[in-house]
Amino acid sequence: MEEITLKYNNLISSLNLFINDFMNTYKSLLIRDGKKASGNLIKSIGNVNITFQNGQINGEISLASYWKYVEYGRRPGKFPPPDSILDWVKIKPVIPRPNNNIPTSQNQLAFLIGRKIAREGIKPGNQFNEALEITWKKWENNISSAISTDINEIIQNITL
Repeated sequence: MEEITLKYNNLISSLNLFINDFMNTYKSLLIRDGKKASGNLIKSIGNVNITFQNGQINGEISLASYWKYVEYGRRPGKFPPPDSILDWVKIKPVIPRPNNNIPTSQNQLAFLIGRKIAREGIKPGNQFNEALEITWKKWENNISSAISTDINEIIQNITL
């Protein structure tokens, strides 16, 4: 008996379009919510890798390492990395305000911001999950149709 190789051409095509739409939606939501200081997170979105293994479809999107803090926030507790906060202060249009006629340097401002984050945490942004929901609603029927088409093609090949 001949072994059947499953091909998911329609599904792969639909998933690629879905992922491109998702990435564009995610970028626009980050911009909408003011999450574009340096633009590094937005620039990092890409390099999607879709794999089929053991009957499962896995997708992996490369993002800047700090995306999880933008998405899920950060609980109060430890100070964030001082260098990361200082880089953010240098990029973001944060204007240090003098306190009792003593100018606040960027290092001092980074420390104060880090202290506030350690005390209060960072609220979650949820742009990734929102983009996923928006994109899935648009593409759910298309992806289902692609799966049906692929299954029908497999059945036709078996019966012929």
